[in-house]
Amino acid sequence: MIYFIGGTKFREFKYFEILNKFREEKQNISESFFDAELKEDGIFLEKVSTNSIFSAKELVVLKRAQKIKKFEAFLKHIADLNIMNKQIVIDYEKEDGKLNNELKKTLDELEKDKKIKSFLFLKNEDIEIQNYVMLELKINKKEASSLLEMIGQNPFKVRNEVKKIKIFLNGEKFDLKKIKNIISLEKEYKIYEMTREILSDKANKILLYLEQTKEYMGVLYSLYSELEILYKIKMMKNDGKKFSSNYNTFKTQFEKVKEAFKVNNRIPNSYVIFKKLELEKNYSLKNLKNLVYRSWEIENNIKMGKIEMNTGVEKLIMEISSLYQKS
Repeated sequence: MIYFIGGTKFREFKYFEILNKFREEKQNISESFFDAELKEDGIFLEKVSTNSIFSAKELVVLKRAQKIKKFEAFLKHIADLNIMNKQIVIDYEKEDGKLNNELKKTLDELEKDKKIKSFLFLKNEDIEIQNYVMLELKINKKEASSLLEMIGQNPFKVRNEVKKIKIFLNGEKFDLKKIKNIISLEKEYKIYEMTREILSDKANKILLYLEQTKEYMGVLYSLYSELEILYKIKMMKNDGKKFSSNYNTFKTQFEKVKEAFKVNNRIPNSYVIFKKLELEKNYSLKNLKNLVYRSWEIENNIKMGKIEMNTGVEKLIMEISSLYQKS
């Protein structure tokens, strides 16, 4: 059978799932990998064309098939071969998720004729990666979202981190606090943590860390983004919107206002916004409005060379600290 896996980076979970399935079904299965980017599609074709009734089961994989010119004709040719004792996996990366009409038509025809099984991932949705984490670690959606926020969504990294966590827990129940010290945090998450510390009036230790890492602009952009979200929440509350401190209730409330939090055509996870409620209550509407403006002003002044990067960011942090729980 031929397995075609195409689309965005999230396809990689199906790719690994299929490979692992074959390895479990047939231990010590012979494996051959070819890369179309290295012009190995010709050798791959030779491999799948060679048959013997006495040969053992084989797994034959072609990576980066999107590099092949006239790929539709190439795929039809493989599908028409009399292939014996081989499981063929074709990996086709298309990061924007847009397959051309001719390829879609070819896949539909071959699947209808039961010559191929295709798995398409045409949207940048994290459902596959989230489901994988939930299944492997036996955790709920909220826990999976929090973990992915920490480690990022690169499929290869997620698989490695999940394996590391399983070995560490050794059958024990998942505990986010317990595993935090053994996982490799994304730089973005470290910046996110620093931002929360600043907005929680715990800025002193952050200033030393910033001096060592020089992540001034990362923290500035993160603060700017966080303050804008807190300001939106505060404005909604000011207009009479109610937000529950119970997450299950909040999820329903969030559905009615989620469009307001959309960034780059993506709506954030409801839990991400829920976590902002505990920060928003510490700042007044007037002060949040001023801090959003100050974030913009300081960024602009840094870019125009009117103020040093470290001076500008440290000044903003001190201003945030001075307005904590002030009306």
